[in-house]
Amino acid sequence: MHLCVEVLNGFRPAGHLRRLSRPTDAADVVNAGLAGARWVTALRKTHREGGRRPRRPAAVAVLRVRLCEPRPGAVEAAVVLVTGERTWALALRMELHQQSWVVTTLRII
Repeated sequence: MHLCVEVLNGFRPAGHLRRLSRPTDAADVVNAGLAGARWVTALRKTHREGGRRPRRPAAVAVLRVRLCEPRPGAVEAAVVLVTGERTWALALRMELHQQSWVVTTLRII
């Protein structure tokens, strides 16, 4: 989850999400991270055009995390994020695969 937030903030490239996922899911996970990072960038530009330019853009921050285990070996997280005055969500599913947890689904809502 922290890596996802770093991608959204522009501190890491979306391609870094690839190592957290299975090869079959990697393209979808990376594309979701890239789309989220672009959305945050557009949101910051819109905010700047509406008034004075802030000294430092508001970073994406985690407000709350909710976890559930729908079955053994699978965990789903609902994460509430905030940037500036905007609140939004990230949904993440991880599954145990060959002794490692991997991301199978990433959605930014």
